[in-house]
Amino acid sequence: MAERLWQNLSTNNSAFMDNSQTQATPTRPPKISLTRKIVFATMSLILFVGVCEFTFKAIGFDFSKLGRDLEATPIFYRIPTEPFGRAHYKRPGDQQWTGRVVSAQMQKIGYDAKWLPQEEVITLSYDADGFRNPADLKSWRVVMLGDSFTELGNLSDEELVSTKLGKLLGQTVKNLGVSHTGLVNQTEYLREFGISPETKEVVWVFFEGNDIQDYIMESDRVASIQTGATQHVDLLKTHVPQTSLIEAIQRKLFSKSRLEIYGPAVNATLADGTTQFKIDYAPPGQDDISPYLLRVESGIVTLAELCKANELQLTCVYMPCKRRAFSGHQYTVADDAPAYLRNKWIPSDLPDWLQTVCRKNGMRFVDVTAALLELNESKLLSHNLHFDTHLTAEGATVVSQTIAISLQPPAGSPP
Repeated sequence: MAERLWQNLSTNNSAFMDNSQTQATPTRPPKISLTRKIVFATMSLILFVGVCEFTFKAIGFDFSKLGRDLEATPIFYRIPTEPFGRAHYKRPGDQQWTGRVVSAQMQKIGYDAKWLPQEEVITLSYDADGFRNPADLKSWRVVMLGDSFTELGNLSDEELVSTKLGKLLGQTVKNLGVSHTGLVNQTEYLREFGISPETKEVVWVFFEGNDIQDYIMESDRVASIQTGATQHVDLLKTHVPQTSLIEAIQRKLFSKSRLEIYGPAVNATLADGTTQFKIDYAPPGQDDISPYLLRVESGIVTLAELCKANELQLTCVYMPCKRRAFSGHQYTVADDAPAYLRNKWIPSDLPDWLQTVCRKNGMRFVDVTAALLELNESKLLSHNLHFDTHLTAEGATVVSQTIAISLQPPAGSPP
């Protein structure tokens, strides 16, 4: 009897233990497949991007960062955006920028700090019309027209060709130079802003590197505006913000960076093996671009006629690019430079063409190449070496001296 009772207790206890163990074992959730995980993650990402896309568009966030870019960009490197006249553009007026001009532009693009020049901080001030002149300038005897080689926003006011020329002549010189412009805009600058009751001389600086291209582009734009195909509007005020996150990501991933667009800070080395510099242009000869030269000549005639109508003496200054100014030296071009720069370049006959056109239209012609070559005989001094293509203070001094001799030749010099 006792044995049977013990067996029943043992059996019941075992059943109780088995039941307790069964109840204590947790139920495992169903296993989620890898495919479902990928689908869920993808849908979550799409939802997140969609919410961000909607939010950025709703608040008008501008991924192009135009405002910040403008503040960081020296005025010298900005395009003219304010419309004036029938179909032309100039800089906005009453602007000022302080900093290291070339260094600031190079940093914005993304160059390594080792290439940054040892620059002084300068302040660039622009008058009410958008040009580098004193705000109270009311009268001037000489006016200079041109692009960045006349504006020279990498130099202080005292170092400008126009300032030095004025001191050499003992006369007031007005500077109407604006980067990213050609003869079409420059002629209108003279018409609207360049003629005072005392004005007698006009100095037009022709830069061989891109003035022909700029003239063609500007004349095409004017024609497009006049036919109504393009609007003549303020390029800043009509800027459309880029509010798409998706487009911003695409541009970041697939578009070239600024550094890739501008290329290396240097691409040529002198025969000494140590002096490095950057070249950008290889000006062609007359025969290579004759159809374009005919168009440019018509623009020169327009400028000459404007000067004659206002009894102004017109002088054309031929400004060589860095490659022509350095042509007295042997140098090699980097293997990864564009083909047109790697190809052997012999100084072209473009100056001869321009001199012929000037003589036909009763204009003085001054080629400053020889003076810059002489300056560079022992050391490359006329132009900035790294990245920037423009004149140094030394180069500007030589150019102003050469122009002054033409406008005010020494006694006994041939006419």
